[in-house]
Amino acid sequence: MTDRLNIREMTDADLPFLKQMLANVNVMRFYPHPLSAEEAEAWLRRQHNRYANDGHGLWLVEDRQTGASLGQVGLVKQQVEEKPMIELGYMIDEPFWQTGIAREAGQACLAYGFEQMKLDSICSLIRPENIPSQRTAESLGMRRGEIVTFHTAEHWRYHIDLPRFAS
Repeated sequence: MTDRLNIREMTDADLPFLKQMLANVNVMRFYPHPLSAEEAEAWLRRQHNRYANDGHGLWLVEDRQTGASLGQVGLVKQQVEEKPMIELGYMIDEPFWQTGIAREAGQACLAYGFEQMKLDSICSLIRPENIPSQRTAESLGMRRGEIVTFHTAEHWRYHIDLPRFAS
């Protein structure tokens, strides 16, 4: 939670919002394709499995005053080139771009990861052409590392460790 945002586990009631956001061509432009209704349902089921198995995953971002769904953010276990990592992921619905929501929600997730989960480092995997997400990662204090292959595509691995976060 932040001053403006609630960040919570997604429920089945969030599926209509997810279907709309994940089908948006602009929101999904750095993914292989916009998701169908069935793929959005599978996306939500993956988060439920992550909550049960890992204790975290992608969470819904809501406006605290209105209750409006704004996007998703969270910490996700990933295997990147056979190395386990915790990734900070964020996706904000198009009407709410350039409002600082990704940065604010991302900052809350980093704090949760370092302070509650006691992580040593957190990464973000960002496609080279995804300049807006790179800017968000940099605004969070993350540094760009190497290019890695993730889900058959090249990504920059941005990262931040606990000492850098704490400073």
